[in-house]
Amino acid sequence: MKKLFTFLMVALVAFALIGCRGRIWDELDELDSRVTALEEVVKKTNDDIAAIQTIVNALQNNVYVLSVETTPEGYIINFSDGTSATISNGSDGANVPIISVKQDTDGNYYWTLNGEWLIADGKKVRANGQDGQNGQDGQNGVAPQVRINEDTKEWEISTDGGVTWIPTGVIAEGQDGENGSIIVEGESIFQSVDVSNEDYVILTLADGTVLKLPYYDDSAPLFIIVDAPQLAQIEYGMTVQYTVETENVMEHLINVPEGWHASYNANTLSVTAPAKELCHFDKEGIIAVTVVSDAGKMSIVKLNVMAGEWVEEVELRTLTFEDNDAQFAPYELEYFNNKQINSWSDLIAEDQYGDYILGYGAWMGDCVPTDESHYSWYDENNTFLAHSFPYNYDSYCFAGGGHAISNYASNNYAEHGDYTHQLTVYDKDANGLVRQGGGHNGSNNFAVHYGYCDNSGWNQTTEDDLPAIYFKDDVARVIDHLYVCLTTYEYYCLYEGNGLTAPLGDGDYVIIEAIGYKEDGSTIKISKRVADLQSGVIDDWTKWDLTELGEVTMVRFNIIGTNDNGYGFSQPAYFAYDDVAVQFAGEMVFR
Repeated sequence: MKKLFTFLMVALVAFALIGCRGRIWDELDELDSRVTALEEVVKKTNDDIAAIQTIVNALQNNVYVLSVETTPEGYIINFSDGTSATISNGSDGANVPIISVKQDTDGNYYWTLNGEWLIADGKKVRANGQDGQNGQDGQNGVAPQVRINEDTKEWEISTDGGVTWIPTGVIAEGQDGENGSIIVEGESIFQSVDVSNEDYVILTLADGTVLKLPYYDDSAPLFIIVDAPQLAQIEYGMTVQYTVETENVMEHLINVPEGWHASYNANTLSVTAPAKELCHFDKEGIIAVTVVSDAGKMSIVKLNVMAGEWVEEVELRTLTFEDNDAQFAPYELEYFNNKQINSWSDLIAEDQYGDYILGYGAWMGDCVPTDESHYSWYDENNTFLAHSFPYNYDSYCFAGGGHAISNYASNNYAEHGDYTHQLTVYDKDANGLVRQGGGHNGSNNFAVHYGYCDNSGWNQTTEDDLPAIYFKDDVARVIDHLYVCLTTYEYYCLYEGNGLTAPLGDGDYVIIEAIGYKEDGSTIKISKRVADLQSGVIDDWTKWDLTELGEVTMVRFNIIGTNDNGYGFSQPAYFAYDDVAVQFAGEMVFR
């Protein structure tokens, strides 16, 4: 009996859980439906607001209705200037803010909200554009935007393109009296559309405002710019011609923005943008064509224009050395026991001086790799920059120069300022020797350069042996910039000196050189001074602009300076670099 009771209890709990889970899924489905419904209401309302602006512009400019198309969603009104307005079916928008327009005493239409003028910056917000006078462009009207606040469920309105939003006092969701579920009401700010009148299309807005749009007849002028864009983008000094369909046009007058030219002849409207070198011109404006019929009826057709040029946007891709950004395919360092390299951190030496991964042998002065299996890296599928230790002093070893990945950082150059800490970047905010956060902007990883040539006769390194970063896909590109910082070893020697070098003295300096290699084999060299007694020694990540190099396939780096111990340049030839930004071609934009 006890077992039977237990079984029944388990069964009841199971059925209860199944029922509960079913209700949860139903509630989630209901929530998704409500969200979708709200999004549709917002979209329809914004579309209707845009339609109202088109309609009041048509009224102001004496534009006529050519035809009205009925759709399942509402109506499409086609005007004689080539524009159209799409409005949704009218309904009682009980839970939609009452957005409307009203004509003021100056003849212009202004937006209203819930029966009151819509005010922004202390002024009424005009719905239609104002015609230009004396050759001056008119001021464009503003189409407000609306949204539903996700938290308060209140409708909000913006008159500055969505930068700021103002509550309307209207809640978008109400309560169903039967079961408490949330419902959405209202779909349109149009109350009705009457297309039965022979002379007018009569629109009634939600607040009762009536707009009468006259149909075109033979006594009115017709001037349609065929395939007119919403914004005509015309290159500086260029002329674009538009085909025009006309009927009953006896006279025309064209107003243009400053610096623009426009003419109409033989069903062609020619528009010329101002030359770029002009001192004064309007970059954007409206070409307004006023046409008059022989019956004295008038219509104004407008074309929004913008002068500029097509330019290719630049996309910057950055080599960060961070593991999260690693996009290269895994590979092996054959000489280093076939070590698998899956991330940037896999290339960091455990021992900064003498580690086998850097090419050192059993004795720290030995260099083992003498073939192509040596230390290398590749920022694949991102900047396409790559590096491999150069063949120098009969081997591929960091002792002969290279760019090694590191994450060592310290602010104690007295303790960490010797060659055994050659991969440590000077970080004034570090606490002792740390293994993270020493890179640019507090990132973990960076690269350390070692290598120089000074033509002293003692250093066997030539310019062709200097460590380099290069584009492995053989495409020349512009390296926009990178960030450089000094190592603790170099920092210590610059201030304190050691057994191989004197510290900086009056007139002494240290310079990093970047040598860019062009596709045609030519080179270009730029430099950055990183240390002298007058300007000081850089003690933080510093941006270095490399755009002066132009498009290059490779950049070699060198370190030179005035300190000489009788055997050539005597300061440690190190620097750290991070966040190498490369320019890539982006989209063509008109600006």
